[in-house]
Amino acid sequence: MKKERTDAVRKTLRQWTTAAFVCLLAVYLLKKPEVASVGVLQGMDACLGTLVPSLFPFMVLSCYLTESGIASRCGKIGAFLMHHVFRLPGCAAPVLLLGLIGGYPAGAKTAARLMERGELTHEQAGRLLCFCISAGPPFVLTTVGACLLGNHSAGIILLLSLSVAALLLGLLTRFFCGKENEMQILSPAAPAASPFVSAVFGASRAMASMCAFVVVFSVLLALIRDTGVIPHIVRNLLLLGVPPGDAAALPSFISEVTSGCRDGALMRASLPLFAFGLGWGGLCVHLQIFSFFEKFPIPRLKFWIYRLLHGILSASITWQLLPFFPEYSTASSIWSQEIQGAMASSVPAAAALFLLLLVMALDGSGITFRKRAKTSSNT
Repeated sequence: MKKERTDAVRKTLRQWTTAAFVCLLAVYLLKKPEVASVGVLQGMDACLGTLVPSLFPFMVLSCYLTESGIASRCGKIGAFLMHHVFRLPGCAAPVLLLGLIGGYPAGAKTAARLMERGELTHEQAGRLLCFCISAGPPFVLTTVGACLLGNHSAGIILLLSLSVAALLLGLLTRFFCGKENEMQILSPAAPAASPFVSAVFGASRAMASMCAFVVVFSVLLALIRDTGVIPHIVRNLLLLGVPPGDAAALPSFISEVTSGCRDGALMRASLPLFAFGLGWGGLCVHLQIFSFFEKFPIPRLKFWIYRLLHGILSASITWQLLPFFPEYSTASSIWSQEIQGAMASSVPAAAALFLLLLVMALDGSGITFRKRAKTSSNT
């Protein structure tokens, strides 16, 4: 009885906190609509310039693999490796492959669809989400390495670190798999009548959802940056000995990975911080992944712990590789007044946004991403 009362109080507190934030946001939107417009334009630019070109082809591929039944047939080829290394069925092999080369949502989207089709159990899909989510080569090598950092070698270091860290996490999850769930194989559904059409439709719907999240985050960050809050967090990080570039870029990495990479390049952040941010993925990516599932297969706290572990492992591996690349061994000491002023309001803004999204994400009853149309139709 006491526990039920405590849960009710916590739920009420979360609801009131969310309602208060929404009201403040509405007032601010009415007061400064031009700031929101700038945020929308920046978000759309990120979607059209980075997100869609690097992710949409892989999203179509991931959907086609599941809708055509190829994932099931590939399972026979990868069964030995997946079983003996990760204690997963063979049909999970395309999830691992797309998670490493297709970008953050591709592996999660494939796992969600295979679970819907009955080829993966709830527990198996949850374990895949612990390590099959990583930045893909197009984003890491081209956008981050070649464009933002101006050196292809830096992109190779980051991609290698991310991939090795993901595989190490996969090996870790095998020790937390119960014997009864280790190789449980369900009867897969029949392939779709028009696999290519279904794949394009499914990928387009997922892509629209991801772009919507990016635009919303961009608007929120633009509105909070405009408040001009004093950068107490940056100062505290500097007092703790964090290099200036890392201290300025870290909050952006926590909230949205594309913005984090841009800010990290502007602030001359260290390469291990890029590895940490890419491994973590950003809250925006996390919410995109949540939207693929009617019921998320693992506790969200566990999901965040594994994302944090991926970031820490990636940063550690990158740090070990730095002696072989002296030009990336330390963060730049450049910290001009112009840059400091530009980042002054973004740090507390990102911190406030992080706390808000943490409250929303922990409220499982308050976030419903997909309708139960399939259940209704069956009944």
